[in-house]
Amino acid sequence: MMIFNKKKIIIFTICALFATENVFSSERSLISKIRFSGNNESIRVIIDSNNLIKHEISAFNNPSRIVVDLYNVKFSEDFSFPKATGVVEGIRYAEFNANTSRIVFDLNESPNVKNVKVLKPSSGSIRRLSFDIVSNKKITAIKSKKVNKNYKLRKTIVIDPGHGGKDPGTSYPKVVSEKDIVLRFARILKKHLSRNNNYRIFLTREDDSFVSLSDRVSFAKSKNADLFISIHADASSSSNTKGLSVYTLSDKGLDKEAEKLAAIENSYAMVGSSYSGNYLRNARNPSDFVKYQRKLIDNRFKSTKFASTLTSRVKSKTSLLNNPLRSAGFAVLKSDEFPSVLVELGFVTNEYDRKNLRSGNWLQSISSQFVNAINEYFK
Repeated sequence: MMIFNKKKIIIFTICALFATENVFSSERSLISKIRFSGNNESIRVIIDSNNLIKHEISAFNNPSRIVVDLYNVKFSEDFSFPKATGVVEGIRYAEFNANTSRIVFDLNESPNVKNVKVLKPSSGSIRRLSFDIVSNKKITAIKSKKVNKNYKLRKTIVIDPGHGGKDPGTSYPKVVSEKDIVLRFARILKKHLSRNNNYRIFLTREDDSFVSLSDRVSFAKSKNADLFISIHADASSSSNTKGLSVYTLSDKGLDKEAEKLAAIENSYAMVGSSYSGNYLRNARNPSDFVKYQRKLIDNRFKSTKFASTLTSRVKSKTSLLNNPLRSAGFAVLKSDEFPSVLVELGFVTNEYDRKNLRSGNWLQSISSQFVNAINEYFK
């Protein structure tokens, strides 16, 4: 039995050696050409051979160079090295030992090797070893492009389910409560938006808890929101009133914010020498006042743009309130840091809307249109 096992081991070893010989033959591979392609920022080195080349590519500093060791190779009679260009300022060659040919690419900046590949063309017997020597400028540009791309794509959306906790919002007794409807819808919308890796999604409340209006806005600021969507349901003294509507900050609301800032500015200017240090630290100076106004106006323009996009999307899936694009001085719309809208999904006092607000299918359908509108807005 032991003898049989030894025979198996000997046979296996012979087969393994034979397989290795097939991959890297004892016959020297013929290097027919080395050439460059690319530009000053990225040079591709291409080495043509009639067989697979066992190789090792290393990068060194002081001096900056790329060292390519080729094992068991020979060079064709008409072989010549390409002319140095771009980041390559010189090429050296030597027989490192009996089985190793060493090619050194001297560089004029830090050695950066990328994309090492061994390629076999679809036809013919020529095989190619290739790698890229990339300049520092190109590396920096690639990194910058990735950062900028991620920055542009990863938009932060804060969804604000209105009311909650001790604040139930409006309701239709024993049938529907606003705080529950809007939380349910916000969760659905977050789930749909989270399928897109380009978005970061946050809710101002995840459960039936009370969150003050100022805390909702502060939360959105802390997340560097690119868009703030507050979700609500409406009520009316008329049971016939129905439909979805979208609110942005009104001129009156905008003016009130400006008046508050002006009042602060005037108040600390009139206090004289009796003011306290804390009061001044919390006050805005004139340049802050102007910047705040400009940012608020700019974000209101963006808010109006999104509101228009949203209503045009959802109208195919639900009824809209007469003049659905509206404005008011809602507290959650008064931040100068991000565009914001307040959406009234429908009226709990209307039978048609009430049925929709309680329907999972309707909420899913409307959520999909919100996603389409958000995608269009950030396009």
